[in-house]
Amino acid sequence: MNRQHQRTLRSPIELRGIGLHSGRPVSVTLLPAEADRGITFVRRDLPGLPSIPALAEYVSDTTLSTTLSLGPARVQTVEHVMAALAGLAIDNATILVDAAEMPVLDGSALPYVTAILQKGIQLLRIPRRFLEIHERIEIQSGDRKVIFQPNSLGASVTYVVDYHHPLAGPQLFEQSVDPADFAAEIAPARTFCFLKDVEWMQENGLALGGNTENAVIICNDGYSTPLRFIDEFVRHKALDLIGDLALIGMPWRGQVIAVRAGHSLHTKLASQLRAAVYGRKEAIAYAS
Repeated sequence: MNRQHQRTLRSPIELRGIGLHSGRPVSVTLLPAEADRGITFVRRDLPGLPSIPALAEYVSDTTLSTTLSLGPARVQTVEHVMAALAGLAIDNATILVDAAEMPVLDGSALPYVTAILQKGIQLLRIPRRFLEIHERIEIQSGDRKVIFQPNSLGASVTYVVDYHHPLAGPQLFEQSVDPADFAAEIAPARTFCFLKDVEWMQENGLALGGNTENAVIICNDGYSTPLRFIDEFVRHKALDLIGDLALIGMPWRGQVIAVRAGHSLHTKLASQLRAAVYGRKEAIAYAS
C-alpha cells in the first residue's frame, strides 16, 4: 500500500475493555482525521470534551505506562494504541475515550491492528513528512539507555532486555518498523509482569485490571498463559518503544537501540527528537 501520502482510518472503530491499571470499564472510538491533524485524544466523558495532542510535551507520567495530560484531561496507557497507529503508518486520527485510561484489551496492540485492517486505511492527498536528523543521540540512566542513530533508508528498532530470571533472561530483538512486519512480529506481543510484583503494584494503585486474559504473568515455575513468541517480552518492549516514539508527532527515519529501557527513556528520546523539528527545516524529509 502507498505510504508516500498521509493516511487515516477509513471509518470509525469502536472497542471496549478495562483499564490495565485502573481496572475500570472504558470504551474508545477511533475516528478518521484530516491531513496534518496528527493523533489527538479526546475525553468525551468530561465537560467541554477536552483534547490532548499525542505529542511528547504532554507526557505527565511514565510509571509502568505512558500518560498524557493537558488541563483537566488525562489519558493513561496510550502506548499500545499509539504503537498500532504508528506501526500501520496511520498519521491522522481522533481517539475518543470515556475514561482516564485506554483499554488494555488483550495486553497487546493486536486488537487495534486487527480492527484497523478490517475497517481499512484511507490515503490522503498530502505527502507524508518524516523526521530525519543526522546526529547520534544517546540518553542513559544507570545501566539503561536508548540510542538514536541516523539511517535515511527507514526506521528500525533494536531492543535488549535481561530480567535475570530463569524464565525471563537475556533477549534481543531487531525489526524494521514496517506495517506488515509490525502486524506480524510486534503487535501480538503482550504486556507482562512478575508474580512477585503484583502485590506491590496493586497496593500502589497499579495493575488493578491486570489478569491472565490481558497479561503474561511470570511465575517461579512457568507462565500464566502460553507465550505467543519465545521472546515475547522483548517484543512487547519494542512495541512500547514504537508507541512512545509516535509522540514525536511524525514518522521518523533512523535506528533506535534500547537497552533495558522503559517509558521514561523512550519518551525522553521522543522529546529530544521532537525538539529537532523546531526551527530546522533540514530535519524534515518528504516522502518520495
